[in-house]
Amino acid sequence: MALLAVSAFVAAAIQATTGIGFALVLGPVLFALLDPVPAVAVLTALGIALNLLVLAGERRRPRVAWGEVGPMLAAAAPGAAIGVVVLRALPKPALQLGVGLAVVGAAVVQLAVRPSPNAAPGDPRARLALGFASGTLATSAGVTGPPIALWLARRGLRPAEVRDSLSAAFLGLGLIGAVVLAPVVAGGVDVSPWALLAGLACVVAGHAAGSRAFARLHEARYQPLLLACVLVAGLASAAAGVVGLSAT
Repeated sequence: MALLAVSAFVAAAIQATTGIGFALVLGPVLFALLDPVPAVAVLTALGIALNLLVLAGERRRPRVAWGEVGPMLAAAAPGAAIGVVVLRALPKPALQLGVGLAVVGAAVVQLAVRPSPNAAPGDPRARLALGFASGTLATSAGVTGPPIALWLARRGLRPAEVRDSLSAAFLGLGLIGAVVLAPVVAGGVDVSPWALLAGLACVVAGHAAGSRAFARLHEARYQPLLLACVLVAGLASAAAGVVGLSAT
């Protein structure tokens, strides 16, 4: 319970500051402590709670770029169903390695090239493709946030818009995941309610710490910090893929 609580606090603080990183920190801990289905269920529930706090618990009006997020979420639902098929056809470690390397490469490029404050509107089909891919990756490789973060980082949005848009995207994807998981966990999951409550309390505390850190973060430092988190997520995915492939 102590490990879960500390990990939930750190994960929530990082995501409340940058908009990304919750699953990257908490996911490995949950999978080490729990069976896969309870781990995913707890991660989904705590993630939904955190994103609700960012969007509705900060006594301000959220600044969500719905023109970016809406089409992604619309395309993510069918993508999530396809992801299950992809996972059965291809080994998950290979997917993690490929996606991780692609994310690392894209993050390095964006770190080297500053985005234009007057970014072009972009092809609407690209948003649909990204949403479909994110839904597919969510159920196949477990790598959802980095591609969306990379897209939003290039749209010329202010830090608050990027952070809130990421939270809205993750909330939508979490609700989609909850619907997919509902039949699996209908019979209950073997998780201590006290452990779940401790995790939730630490998510609330982590959000409070992270939201204060974001308020004090200089705007010019936000995107490098966000891209650094994306880079770490890509490296973690690639490392997980290498470990998985070497074990098979």
